[in-house]
Amino acid sequence: MNTSKLSHGWHVNRYSIRWQLPLSYAGIALLAAVALGGLLLFTLRNYYEQREQAYLEESAISLAGQVVKMYSDDLPEDMVQAAINLYSFLVQARIRVLDEERTAIVDSGSSPSEELVTVNFWNKPDSGEPPPPGAESMEPYFIVQREEPPEHDPLLSPEQFPGYLLRTGRGPFGRLLDASTKPGEHSNQTVMVHLRTRTGEEYGYLELSEGPAFGREIVADVAEKAAVAGAIAILLAAVAGWVVSHSISTPVLALADVTAQMAEGDLTVRADLVRRDEFGLLAHTFNTMAARVEHTVTTLKRFAADAAHEINTPITALQMNLQLAAKAENTADFRSDLEHAQAELKRLETLTHSLLTLARLEADGVESEHNLFDLAVLIRQIYEQYASRAEQAGITLDLDTSLESVMIIGDESQLTRMLENLLDNALKFTPADGNVTLSLDMDPDQVYLRVADTGIGIPPDDLPKLFSRFHRGRNASAYLGNGLGLVITKAIVADHNGSIAVESNGKGTCFVVNLPRCVTGKIG
Repeated sequence: MNTSKLSHGWHVNRYSIRWQLPLSYAGIALLAAVALGGLLLFTLRNYYEQREQAYLEESAISLAGQVVKMYSDDLPEDMVQAAINLYSFLVQARIRVLDEERTAIVDSGSSPSEELVTVNFWNKPDSGEPPPPGAESMEPYFIVQREEPPEHDPLLSPEQFPGYLLRTGRGPFGRLLDASTKPGEHSNQTVMVHLRTRTGEEYGYLELSEGPAFGREIVADVAEKAAVAGAIAILLAAVAGWVVSHSISTPVLALADVTAQMAEGDLTVRADLVRRDEFGLLAHTFNTMAARVEHTVTTLKRFAADAAHEINTPITALQMNLQLAAKAENTADFRSDLEHAQAELKRLETLTHSLLTLARLEADGVESEHNLFDLAVLIRQIYEQYASRAEQAGITLDLDTSLESVMIIGDESQLTRMLENLLDNALKFTPADGNVTLSLDMDPDQVYLRVADTGIGIPPDDLPKLFSRFHRGRNASAYLGNGLGLVITKAIVADHNGSIAVESNGKGTCFVVNLPRCVTGKIG
């Protein structure tokens, strides 16, 4: 597999995290922008609508008393209209006076977004100006007249528009005396109040509408700015998602490449990721796993080669002995060849049994039968079995323990095999007149088993390889064996959560086995 193609495939794959994460970030930012923007605009619009409604209500209540007073004073209709026009100009809203059937009596008219307003002032009859009808005895007053703006905005003159002329525009916060002001909008709120005196006499209704739209332009401006801010936020979220996805996908791709190389058979490859986050932990775990896989595969290959070699030796000898027996001319030679064949067959049987035992001990998921038993009793039984054998070989076998009972939890058959392996080696490598000592001791946490001999010892160069498969010391070539006894012994000790150590000074050997007082089962 080409690892570069693998990485490239991750880059262009639309399902890759490098694409999905930025899109997810952008989608979250979009949802957040829409939700926050919508909530903000709803809040602002609701706030300004409440202000518009409250403004019209307060203005209507304030004007209602004045309108009632004008009708109570029997002012002429044109003066009422002039007053309503003035109030409309000041309040910045359309004002209508309605009768009991809600028919308009006086109407200031819709206020355009831009208009010309003429204010005429009358100050008593002796001013030389003719007073309005019915106003001879009244105080000075203003007359406000609205004029539509001319089509071509010529230079206005008093002759064209008599009185005091003002150009006004409806801005975001009301009416402005500035023709360049952008035309504003009217509010859609409407308020209606009763026109009645304190004595209960009714004159109809006062209606205010088309008031100033306090915040419509503000809301529109906020919406525009919110859209721009949301777009920027989405872009930044997408960029952040791309950066995060890159930081995540890069180590993932690196691990995928290393895994692909291992799948191709390169067991020496390792992940080169030095990080303090979870990817660093994953890389470290992967490297540990790869090292164990490499060690296991290498060990299995070496084990298979060594096992094949070890098994082949007795098979070859067995075939040779059988061939010689078939060609033997007398009974003595025939029997001798058969005896050698039987010895090689026994050696092959022992080797096969040892290999099966070791494979069973090292197999994952194979549980031993651990039960409560007395280790001191087992030690004495094994001592009695080997005492006569040691005596026949001219070797002194001693039992050194003062313990009457040592109760532990373990597999009695496995521990028996362990002690037999150690005693077999001790007796085999100890010459006549030598000494072998089997001892048992303990403390509150540990049980100590020692097998010491005064045999040929172990060369220092062989000590590191002592528990390797099929390894035999340089000074042990003259002794029978297959190099698996100590390997099996160490596997049994490991199965009981214990440890084994060896000491040798060239004149003797001492094996020390430490076992926990309470052994609950195999280690994981």
